[in-house]
Amino acid sequence: MKKSMFSIQQWKEIVNQYQCFNGTMNQFCQTKGITKAQLYYYRKKFNDQNQDSTEFCQVTLESTKVTKSYPDTNVTFEIGENTIIVLSIEKDLIIKIIKELATLC
Repeated sequence: MKKSMFSIQQWKEIVNQYQCFNGTMNQFCQTKGITKAQLYYYRKKFNDQNQDSTEFCQVTLESTKVTKSYPDTNVTFEIGENTIIVLSIEKDLIIKIIKELATLC
């Protein structure tokens, strides 16, 4: 069996980067110089390892409010003195913001 050009830790980082990537799997693999098969393999490997060891991280944000969202309105995130306004129909963008906030821990 051919030895991987990346360490296990590097593969974990690659898989994490893919989770936040805004594009297709083909585009991501091209930028990293890997195959889709490799990415599938390591995603499954790490997912199987993490099934029994779910970890949570605490995210504490001061002065944070999220207003209610209605189909034709915006979602407003107030974080300290910063305000982020996102159209409520942009579900993928909202998910990306939440993922970014989760990486702060």
